[in-house]
Amino acid sequence: MHLATRALRIETLFDEKLGKVNGFIFTQPIQNILRRILPRNFFFQELGSDEELLKCLQSLHAELPLVKWIAWEEGIGSSTKTISVFLLCLERPEVSKFFYDMISRWLLPGKPLNISLFFSANFKLPDLDDTLYSLSKIVLSFDEDQDMDLIRNNLEIIENEIRLGVYSAFQASRILEIKGLSIDQKRSLIQERISSLVNRRRDDFNYDIFGFMQHFLVRSKEEFKEIRDYEHLTRIIYVLYLFQKALQKQIELFPYTRHLSLKLSKANLNLPFGSKSVLAIFVGVNFLKENEVFEEKHLLKAVRNHMKGISMVEDSFFVSENKEDKVVMLYLELEKENGEEFSLEEMAHLRKVLRSELKSSIEQLVKPIFMPRNEEEVMRHIVTLSNQLKYVKDLPQMIISFDEQTDMELSFTVILLRILLPDTLPVIDLFHRVKTFLKVTPDRIKKVGLLRKKHIKEASVLRVRLPSSGFLREDHSVDLYKARQCVVMELQKIVGEVRDYNGGMISKQIEMLQSLKNMLGELGRKHEFLLENFFHSILPVEMRTVLKAELIKKLFLLLLQIDPQKSGFACLQEDDCSFVMIKTEEALLKGRVLELIEELDLRAPKLITAHFQVFETTYLGFICREEKPTQDLFLARLHQILA
Repeated sequence: MHLATRALRIETLFDEKLGKVNGFIFTQPIQNILRRILPRNFFFQELGSDEELLKCLQSLHAELPLVKWIAWEEGIGSSTKTISVFLLCLERPEVSKFFYDMISRWLLPGKPLNISLFFSANFKLPDLDDTLYSLSKIVLSFDEDQDMDLIRNNLEIIENEIRLGVYSAFQASRILEIKGLSIDQKRSLIQERISSLVNRRRDDFNYDIFGFMQHFLVRSKEEFKEIRDYEHLTRIIYVLYLFQKALQKQIELFPYTRHLSLKLSKANLNLPFGSKSVLAIFVGVNFLKENEVFEEKHLLKAVRNHMKGISMVEDSFFVSENKEDKVVMLYLELEKENGEEFSLEEMAHLRKVLRSELKSSIEQLVKPIFMPRNEEEVMRHIVTLSNQLKYVKDLPQMIISFDEQTDMELSFTVILLRILLPDTLPVIDLFHRVKTFLKVTPDRIKKVGLLRKKHIKEASVLRVRLPSSGFLREDHSVDLYKARQCVVMELQKIVGEVRDYNGGMISKQIEMLQSLKNMLGELGRKHEFLLENFFHSILPVEMRTVLKAELIKKLFLLLLQIDPQKSGFACLQEDDCSFVMIKTEEALLKGRVLELIEELDLRAPKLITAHFQVFETTYLGFICREEKPTQDLFLARLHQILA
């Protein structure tokens, strides 16, 4: 049955709730707009057969998405001009908001528009099908003629972008992103994307991510959010959130272990002069002690240890700390100083080396040490050094003692005994004559006796301070050996050759360590931190000076043979000795090995040990110089323990 020239019915969501009479308030404006923007005969067709319904539906969908605009003047004698812009399309989430943003912000970029009316509604055409359509209308008023010319030109571009954007929320967001979103618009899109993640991945994301999102958006600077697109900002939020969740679970299982999460990815910054590619680094780590700290300088230094010519993108650092769980999450962007992009090979290398490097970069803040000087000990040192001066040609005698550490400086007490000859300059004049970075403060200078009743013995007690920054190791601990040796060398430049009375063993150890580094060459420089820990763990202590450097080198090379990512065991047997290196994270293993040594009655100097720990990893090294049968038994029993 044909229904000739019957107008198509319009149905809104309000029809059933308000009744047809009141629902007419909403359907009538929709019908009026459709009559203006659709072909004249669209609402008055012969509808009855399925074929006629399908033809009408196809003709409608062929027009969609429809963008149309109509301009007119307010009235005779009025200079105000008005333009109405319409959008008809299939209903999509946020499509009316996208339409409003495009027209209000980009029809006349940089100029505020007078928006007289904005109307938006969803409706159905039940005579055709159950498809939900969206209709929007925006009315703009302006007074200047040139505005109309600009609008006509801009509308041609915006029409195509609107048609493209209404097909998908992704395309709409990308178009707005390219044109430049406001901070509020970015916040809205970030919230939408986070909501989508919560709905799609309920096992990974809980609603507490919205609190984390709010924390990030409040803490990060406006300049930070302005040059990063909303997808980039969303990624920062959910990656750091996932890091925090993962670390919390790991801490519950292993509360006394260091846990670290790391992610590297490329990112783009939208700068005024164009887009720039940078390297984004995400880090999550837990603290084991109250005085630990990990900041941007630690992260940047760790990367620079393995890659030169890089710098931090200005104001790209973000940190979020959960003090209750002792967890900290960091985000940082890096760029190459030569402007090149980071290659996939470089990123793979950093992923491989950074995990252990970052753990060693965590700094332990040391509170300043207050240790009042023991004057009785100072006097005893003066007497001891005075007794060493027996001849006129004897070298000056010196004892150096560590005194104090602050956040910036190290302080030593230096006791210097010398014989005054006719041409000997006063100590103060010596320090004024030579330029030095040491800060030297004379505490007291006095005569303590005569040599052969003729030559005066002079004792000088000096306070020597120097910056601690030059003696920080990879784990940010202070190398007092190196600092003390630096003081000795600098004082020798100032006062001439002296005898370091209490530094003979230290000097010998430093010489042996340097000899070992030279023998290892590039390997020694690459693993300097590990090598120093290894060397200073050798027992008995005197073996650090009398043992052949070649033997120490062989034991260290065994250490490097073990996979850095796993526990392991390595050994080497020679005619006169056996070398053993064990790497383990099992706390009880060290005790079982020491019990074996006690059982076999292995003693120094026949057994030389090197026991030290780096984070959660324990290293046990041995040089066994017993008779061959004892060596074989020792190795066999070790294999049993490690099996």
